[in-house]
Amino acid sequence: MSRSSPRGALRLPTACALSALLALLPAAAAPVAQAGTAGAAHVVGATEVPWHERGQLVLGAADALDALNALPEDSPATVSWGEGGSRTGWFGQAWTDVDGDGCDTRNEILARDLTDTDFSREDGVQDAAAGRGQGAAVCPDATVWSGTLHDPYTGATVHFRRGQDTSDAVQIDHVVPLNYLYAHGAWAWEERKRLLVANDPLNLLAVDGRANQDKSNCGPATCPAGSTETGTWTTATGPGWWPPDSGYRCEYARRFVSVAAAYELGLPDADAAALRTVLADCAAGGDGALSVGARIRSVGGRVTCTLADNRAYALLCAVGALLLGTGLMVRGHSLLRATAGRAHRGRTRRSRRRP
Repeated sequence: MSRSSPRGALRLPTACALSALLALLPAAAAPVAQAGTAGAAHVVGATEVPWHERGQLVLGAADALDALNALPEDSPATVSWGEGGSRTGWFGQAWTDVDGDGCDTRNEILARDLTDTDFSREDGVQDAAAGRGQGAAVCPDATVWSGTLHDPYTGATVHFRRGQDTSDAVQIDHVVPLNYLYAHGAWAWEERKRLLVANDPLNLLAVDGRANQDKSNCGPATCPAGSTETGTWTTATGPGWWPPDSGYRCEYARRFVSVAAAYELGLPDADAAALRTVLADCAAGGDGALSVGARIRSVGGRVTCTLADNRAYALLCAVGALLLGTGLMVRGHSLLRATAGRAHRGRTRRSRRRP
């Protein structure tokens, strides 16, 4: 999640109260197989390809619909993933070189998704051959030092430069988030399978950092939230997340289902229904766009999901809601008194006019 400033924290009660109001709006009508030493997961109906090319194995809309209908039932986790060590405990160290080619997953995805990519510390844009041996330890022959991202989620152009203060501008998103995977079945998978899905090019996209933070751990209609420790753990609370750029909605739904099919992941009914609606529209030639009402509920609901894990924020939300309610009551009382006063003055004037 993105860092919040003190000023942002002060706005949380109002935002939480707003999300509660928005929630009242009416609603709108394969196990992993080993391939060499690295292993690879299979997408339904897809021909095996080298590991680094798996990002191409996105099902078409009609095939994704069939795959969605063939998924197993949801297998919700009974405890939050923090009980097993969260990201590292369940899915291993971030960006593991699972295919053994000497380069970590993050740099491989950056190299795939960025344009004007510079692989060298030297001046000017150098290709991978020129940058050989000049990279960081995690990818000595193909470290991405800079490039341009045409963000699929927002449609924005983002300039990337590797560095402690700049790298977060472009982040690598798990299309099916790791906490979501854990919550709906990965808690019971073998360690190798979890490691693979966390580094699978099919499940990874370079995206705008702010969009990735906004998405958090959500699926299309639900998000896992809370913790076992606080007694707030739930695997599926609304309303989920879709890319802001509606032009990417079909691609996103197809890729989400492709990953779920590859790893035989069960989905909550709400997510399956949302994906089915979008994919059906895409298969018919539409863009799968959500209604305006659904988008409003999504924004408000994500505020609730974001704050659910934090007791301090929850307290701020409660205080904010109380203050908002008190303010509305005081305002209403003042209006009633003003109305009554005007009525009384009117009766007084009329009585004085009588002979």
